[in-house]
Amino acid sequence: MRLDKRLEEMGLRRRWSDYLALCGLLLLFASLIIGARQVSTTADEPTYIACGYAFLSEGKAVFPILNQRGYPPLLITLEALPLYLANPDIPVDQLPGWPADYVEFLAAFKPYLATVPWVRTAARMPTMMLTVLLGAVVFRWAKDLWGLKAGLLALGVYVFDPLILAHGRIANSDVGSTALGTAALYAVWRWTREPKWRRALAAGVMLGLTMLAKASGILWAVAAGFMVLGIALTQGRKGRAADLLFQGAVMGGIGLLVLWAGYGFDLGPVRGSLPLVPAPVYWENLFYLSEFTDWYFAAGRWSFTGWWWYFPLAFLIKNPLPLLLGLVIGLGVLLRRPRSLPRLLALGLFPVLYAVVAIFKGLDVGYRYMVTIHPFLHLAVGVGLARLLWERTGGRWYRWVAAALGVWYAVGTFAVFPWEIAYFNELVGGAKGGYRYLSDSNIDWGQADGVRDDYVEAHPDVRTQPPTFKLRPEPGHYLVGASHLQGVGIGSRDAYAWFRQREPEMMLAHSLLVYEVEPFDLGWVAQCEVPAAPLDNQAIIDGMEGDGARVVGFDCTQAWLYPAGGRVAGIYGLHHDLVADPRPCLPSLLPCPATPRDPFVERRLSQARLSFEQREDGALPAFVLYEMGKTKVAGPNRASVALDGPLAFLGALSYSDAGSLEVETWWQVAEAPITRPLSIMAHLRSSDGQMLEVADGLGISPVSLAVGDVVVQLHRFAVRPGPGTQLLTGAYWLDTMERWQVLDKPGTDTISIQVVD
Repeated sequence: MRLDKRLEEMGLRRRWSDYLALCGLLLLFASLIIGARQVSTTADEPTYIACGYAFLSEGKAVFPILNQRGYPPLLITLEALPLYLANPDIPVDQLPGWPADYVEFLAAFKPYLATVPWVRTAARMPTMMLTVLLGAVVFRWAKDLWGLKAGLLALGVYVFDPLILAHGRIANSDVGSTALGTAALYAVWRWTREPKWRRALAAGVMLGLTMLAKASGILWAVAAGFMVLGIALTQGRKGRAADLLFQGAVMGGIGLLVLWAGYGFDLGPVRGSLPLVPAPVYWENLFYLSEFTDWYFAAGRWSFTGWWWYFPLAFLIKNPLPLLLGLVIGLGVLLRRPRSLPRLLALGLFPVLYAVVAIFKGLDVGYRYMVTIHPFLHLAVGVGLARLLWERTGGRWYRWVAAALGVWYAVGTFAVFPWEIAYFNELVGGAKGGYRYLSDSNIDWGQADGVRDDYVEAHPDVRTQPPTFKLRPEPGHYLVGASHLQGVGIGSRDAYAWFRQREPEMMLAHSLLVYEVEPFDLGWVAQCEVPAAPLDNQAIIDGMEGDGARVVGFDCTQAWLYPAGGRVAGIYGLHHDLVADPRPCLPSLLPCPATPRDPFVERRLSQARLSFEQREDGALPAFVLYEMGKTKVAGPNRASVALDGPLAFLGALSYSDAGSLEVETWWQVAEAPITRPLSIMAHLRSSDGQMLEVADGLGISPVSLAVGDVVVQLHRFAVRPGPGTQLLTGAYWLDTMERWQVLDKPGTDTISIQVVD
């Protein structure tokens, strides 16, 4: 306090705080500009620049394209201006697709971006400047609310926010619109504290610019309207309600006028409404956003409609844990102070409104859409911690904790510089585990294309395209983008599905995964034919490398087949109905690996590895594949018994449960082909010689068997074995019912096995 008082007396206190804030903003700008030079062009940046250039070049003629993308004109024109000034002669109106087909138009426009080498950084400059402006607004707002310390803390939290750094250096509308919207609400908030016409007019202009920056800017205007109504109601007793409402109405009118001016005072219909509506393209954009549909990915799941939990999940795993802890502490401090509630409600109005709309109507393609609420998170953290650290007895202990959180926060952010797009917190193992939860602009948005190109140059053998055989890729060295791995931004959702069951060898730039596919000498494909074999012959040929592989089917609910007795590698195929419905595994909350419903099938696949899963019907029914390399089949540990038929007995395994018994008899094919129908005998006999139950059968066609195959026949009994219970087994020809004789025991046609409970 003495230092603050002394600085105030010397007239230096304000200068000191401003210098600290300026240093923070300079650090922010340096991080943005240095990172912008390293980060490659992201997926949406060409879109913004192309639309902005077309608007600068052709004016209102670009409106049909804007309707296809939902972009208002303000930020896209600022981002396209450097290219337009450097090369104003691009024949936009002569490019393919103009103006009806945006996709074709963009493909034709992209080559012009390469004609100006510095255009990428220059196009990002408006966003970076607005990001710095937003930092200044956060500092000033927190300072106005609770003083210098709150302002500096809020600014510090803002400067190291990985979401701000990630999207504050690329040419899009997320952070830019957030800067304008936050500044607009700050202007409205200042007006509520001291209603004056000049403040109302300034707030109206800022609201208009916010709507011109992004279609969702209308939500900022709605929040401002609620703030106006709130102050009018609270001031109504003083006879000022009418004046305040009038100023608020003028504020809104100014905002709409600025919006209309940004669209060149265009008039037109909007979906059957009045024939002449100001700025109809803007209102059409709102319909575009509300009707947009696509395949979304989150936490190992896909959906065409999205999930209400998408943004809450992203909030928990895309934000640094110190930020989340600071937010909990800050809100806890503020909520415990009744005098803080009015201010807290004013600050929380917009983020709550926006979050509700985003959760239930937002696009589940990226947490970047929630950047709009982050300035308010920074305010809550800065203000709450300031009050805790400097107003509470024993604050020194809290300051040490806060300092530790701050160091953790800063180090965690710098650890991913400049790849903050791929930031995930420790709850999912950072970016090393984040790719399993979210995709697209959450982790892999093209920002590391330069790293990819350098890696390809250093490793010319690496494959960057999907494998030819997606069910079992050909051997080689693969480089896979995290989004492509999940089927996002690529033609086929299952192009890299095989890789999703593998751990990468390494990661580059926290978003590119390197895999090594080892050779796999595919000798056979064995499919369960219940309820149906999932793969036809053409799917096997197209999906697996291994011409001439043996294809065989069997009923896995009754029997199991080990082709060649495990001496040859192969793949098992099961219809997805045979595996349990996906459920979240703890603690990851990712879907558990596909697990067979039948314990018998699960036991027989214990030596195989899940390699591919298609959960929905498509060109093929939903299915799962398991790979089994060359291995010694784990079966009964006993000498085989030769019979005077084509099968030799290898032993039996029993599994009892409450009131039931399952017995597996194991057989190996000694002669083939087998041209006669046969069956496996299984008679359960009690210790006193009484026959308890019969369960003969064979779950595979003998014609499909080859020499060396091991067949496991399942026999189910509805009784539980008692002491001395025996299984009598053997084999017999079905056409004559003739039992096979045991070769080393003349006159014996059954094998007796003691059944153990």
